[in-house]
Amino acid sequence: MFFQKILFSWTLLLFIFQSLSAVPLLEQLKREGYLEIREIIHENSAFDSLYDYFDECVAYLQKHPKWFQKLYIAKERFIRTQDRNNYSSDFFGLYDESEREERRQISFYYSIHFHEFICTHFPEFSQVSPINNFLEACREIHQPYVNVFIDVATKLDLDTIFLPLNQPPVLLKVIKYLPSYVATRPHYDGTAFSLFVHSTDDRSLLFSPYKSSFSQHDFSFPIKGFSDPKSLVIIPGALLTEFFIYPTPHIVAESGTTRYATIAFAMRPNYTPQKFEFPLLPNFKD
Repeated sequence: MFFQKILFSWTLLLFIFQSLSAVPLLEQLKREGYLEIREIIHENSAFDSLYDYFDECVAYLQKHPKWFQKLYIAKERFIRTQDRNNYSSDFFGLYDESEREERRQISFYYSIHFHEFICTHFPEFSQVSPINNFLEACREIHQPYVNVFIDVATKLDLDTIFLPLNQPPVLLKVIKYLPSYVATRPHYDGTAFSLFVHSTDDRSLLFSPYKSSFSQHDFSFPIKGFSDPKSLVIIPGALLTEFFIYPTPHIVAESGTTRYATIAFAMRPNYTPQKFEFPLLPNFKD
């Protein structure tokens, strides 16, 4: 059944990209700032469980600061290993910004290498159910999206960007926006690609295609060609400038409610970003 599901996923992805053949993918990516993919890998129930596990994990770490500190130590040790270079990033583990006035969010950056490092060097985490359950849920959600990045990169003739690895190094970000979250300024992702996997309020995500200057009016919800709400959006990050592909700035609008989202980031192994001055982005509070 699993292999049938994966085969169906690949067939559907192929159909989607073929349906866009009238407009070359690279041209569409530059014009619109994103590509649309119909996700059929996970049902909403899988993300409901992921967010429940996330809340349980965060609550446990907030109540038991010694475990929060131990997770931080694990992250600090991991970013000193060679495996960290697969991601060219130091973003791993929990970031609790629930008390920061202009943030009001909590996020966790998961990677398979970080998870394996914890299992090997901090086996005691496997005995703490709220933490272990969340990490295992991230592992299950994370893996299928590797194939999406491979397919997109191949069709854009960018399949070499993930060398020398055999597959893209993927960071999975699970984030909770609190009701007091404040939207201030859009941002560019420091990634090769960012795939917006799931959101409990996806219409709050606003994009603009890359241009020489930006105003607030440039940002809007992407117009999707599929009626299925599971349709996903993938955007370029800031790590593709040598291919003349520039990042799509985006922002999550305020709503006054609690929201969750899951984003998969395709990173570039052993990569030093080129110096590039991107246009300034507008302050939504001005």
